[in-house]
Amino acid sequence: MEKILFVAYQFPPRGGAGVQRSVKLVSHLREFGYEPIVLTVREEDVVKGGYPRDESLLLKLPEGIKIVRTPSYEPIDLINKLVRWRLFRAAWFFCYGRFWERSAAWPSKVLPEAEKLIREHNIRLVYTTSGPFSSLQLGLALKKSMGVKWVADLRDPYTDAYAWDFPSKWHWLLQRKFENKTIPEADKVILNTPEVQKLFIARGLTTSAKSVCITNGY
Repeated sequence: MEKILFVAYQFPPRGGAGVQRSVKLVSHLREFGYEPIVLTVREEDVVKGGYPRDESLLLKLPEGIKIVRTPSYEPIDLINKLVRWRLFRAAWFFCYGRFWERSAAWPSKVLPEAEKLIREHNIRLVYTTSGPFSSLQLGLALKKSMGVKWVADLRDPYTDAYAWDFPSKWHWLLQRKFENKTIPEADKVILNTPEVQKLFIARGLTTSAKSVCITNGY
């Protein structure tokens, strides 16, 4: 089977809506001749981050699947202190590169580990799922440094969605630029609704030939 580096920051035993798509996709990849090697975060970091847990999801994973867990590098202690001192919003505004997502540091920190896995297992394809949207940075970095193909799965839109907050219109524009820099570089873009696919094509982030819609199950 051809091996895939399956990058999923949100993965069991973390629970919640964000992990369901990854669990189902990983469960069926072998049927199509692909063996996933999952790169995700440590279980203890899921607990420290205060995220929901669902141990039952581990039972739904394929037998013998390789899962590589790394630190999340989330600045939880710093964030908690800033919140207590009522300084978090100021830090969020002025140090946006560090605080735009809790996982902002993860892509650069785990890049060496991801490159090592690609070399050891002769991987030619990398899959990333977002959110968090910082995972797009890892996919792009691996494509450039290792020459792999990159599939970017977006379970939700980012700057076009109402669910995400930004400190200012300038920060929103900064993230639009981030999208314009990363998403078009993906060899394939998976989107969660036909309307989002149309939107991304209209924005020039992808094309009909490079994108596909896989709706979320429920």
